[in-house]
Amino acid sequence: MRESDVITGRADLGAIDNTTGEAAFYSHRQPAWHGLGTVTEDAKTSDEVLHLAKLDWAVEKRPLLSMSRGKLGKKIPNRFGTFRDDSGDWVGGLVGNTWTPIQNRDAFTFLDELVGGGHVTYETAGALDGGRVVFMSTKSPSFTIDPEGAADRIDLYTLFANSHDGRSAAVAVETPIRAVCTNTLDLAVNEAHRVWKIRHTKNALSDLEEARRTLGFTERYAAALEAEATALYQQAMTDQEFDKLIATLWTAPAEGARKNLVAAHEERRDRLHYLFTEADTQDNIRGTRWAALQAVVEYDDYFRTVKVPEALTEQEHRNNLAMTTLLHDQKNPLKDTARTLLRLAA
Repeated sequence: MRESDVITGRADLGAIDNTTGEAAFYSHRQPAWHGLGTVTEDAKTSDEVLHLAKLDWAVEKRPLLSMSRGKLGKKIPNRFGTFRDDSGDWVGGLVGNTWTPIQNRDAFTFLDELVGGGHVTYETAGALDGGRVVFMSTKSPSFTIDPEGAADRIDLYTLFANSHDGRSAAVAVETPIRAVCTNTLDLAVNEAHRVWKIRHTKNALSDLEEARRTLGFTERYAAALEAEATALYQQAMTDQEFDKLIATLWTAPAEGARKNLVAAHEERRDRLHYLFTEADTQDNIRGTRWAALQAVVEYDDYFRTVKVPEALTEQEHRNNLAMTTLLHDQKNPLKDTARTLLRLAA
């Protein structure tokens, strides 16, 4: 099986791991997903975070055996399953000879140098779907658009994630959050990369060491995003221009379309206009292209229609979608398209 370039977390499930009987989640200040897990400010190393997040277990490759009429047979050549060493549970992997697990401890140890240098802090850590995906996030210094005026703060996080199901590489993704409304600005920026990837091979650990030495993409991405956000903030945008943006992003139903489709389109348009012209979250940036982008982002994060699994609340499911969007494809087509249109028109 060829690894994908991205984590394949499952947004329809997306459940915080509870294999040990406790939620596999750590948060530095407050529960960021589900309201579960250990909340403390005491963890200073990745090893301490892994322990608090219930991630101090390893993955083993075990041979797969054939079965006939209820009896185990011979080993299946070049096929292995991936299993947790603490519980013995299968973590979804069907892998070949060359696939090598990147253990939880090894995946995140190199972050200690960044945290120890005072550049970042450990923010969250946890596991999803029985341990198929594990993650740790760090928080970098924030930046503020128009500090003496709008004072619109953007908090910067880097999400490090690793999979144990054989389907994807280990990744790091830049995750800027607009502080006033916690909009997830998972935006591509032309001038800087926001993702790096490491495949599960025998050279993975040396690749992680290389990542430690070259992990400067956080600062480059932050600088590029700040410059772009500032440029959008400095450009005014009218209600009529915003209406044209909506019409470009969401095609209106054809003449004679079903009433429910027309009603849904009008409801979305009204909600977007409210976010742009009236919502408290835009007070400090009202009437700008930056506000237009934030209205689209806020709508996508909190108001677009989603089908919620029975086991989750709507907000839990939206949080899962935000997480798995980052882990799955590291981009959001709607947000990126809105950003591109606003930049071109500026």
